[in-house]
Amino acid sequence: MKKWRIDKTNKMPFYLQLKELIIYYISTGVIQDNHQLPGVNVLGKQLGINFETVRKAYKELEKDGLIKMERGRGTYVTLQNGLAPNKKYYIGTATNHEELIRAGVKGLLQSGLNSKGIKKIIFDILDELKEVRFVPNIFFTECNLYQVREYSKILSGYLGLKVKPVLLKDIEKEVEKNIKNSSKKLTIITTGFHINEIRNKFKDLPIRVLALIMSMSPETRLALKNYDKNSLFGFICRDSESLSLWEDLLKEELGIKTKVSCCILNDKEKLNKILGDADVLLASPPVYEGVKQIAPEGIPVYNIFDKVDKMSLHLIKDRILEII
Repeated sequence: MKKWRIDKTNKMPFYLQLKELIIYYISTGVIQDNHQLPGVNVLGKQLGINFETVRKAYKELEKDGLIKMERGRGTYVTLQNGLAPNKKYYIGTATNHEELIRAGVKGLLQSGLNSKGIKKIIFDILDELKEVRFVPNIFFTECNLYQVREYSKILSGYLGLKVKPVLLKDIEKEVEKNIKNSSKKLTIITTGFHINEIRNKFKDLPIRVLALIMSMSPETRLALKNYDKNSLFGFICRDSESLSLWEDLLKEELGIKTKVSCCILNDKEKLNKILGDADVLLASPPVYEGVKQIAPEGIPVYNIFDKVDKMSLHLIKDRILEII
């Protein structure tokens, strides 16, 4: 269950705190595609802040392509919208295709062919042309090798199509190499944490960008809830931008009574202290494998986003099928 909160003792501007909180909820699947966010006045009153502050956070998220504000309708998450097809790469529309086929079938009927003969012609043509059928180039990108390999396998199995794993640092080079082939449609899938970065990077190209949502599996949640609530928990992640949000979020989500010590992997001083003090270690996916390698013997390490959201897989498949 999501909880709207602002830490008024935190030096981070309120609108940035709210923006980071919404990104967290989107990235973990708490808020999903087409979810309606509270109105600016309602949320401002609930948080005890000016409604213009809420509006500013929403505007920032809209600029990043994560939400859409519509006058008279409300504010909605637009996580799976992607980019509109470009005529250079996408030929025609569903309506045009249907009209062309209908006209062709009508002409064959008028020529005296029966339905059985027309079906044979159509199936013969499909068999002949199956090798040139449009198949999209699909890439999954993330910043670490573990996620790139594992999630590409999951996506390939679910979609029944090859999904190429590409590290985030190499995605521009990969796109540049493939975009020259205009007969192929490019789709990039990434986690919710990088969706706005990828969209901004390729906003001027006819590339569909989709988000794979990760969440905490029931098994991990149950395992963590079975620990003594007075155990010392340490959380380690890669980026410092939203680090201040994690302690309260994890405490509330897992019912932890003690302080959750948080740090980034590169902060060696804090990291060593957490490794020495914690009874249980929690890690975000980009650093999970690294934390396992340095964790003291006997200290359990959990990936807090270890489950692919089934609904996001379903949405991705629907969007891929639209262009095949």
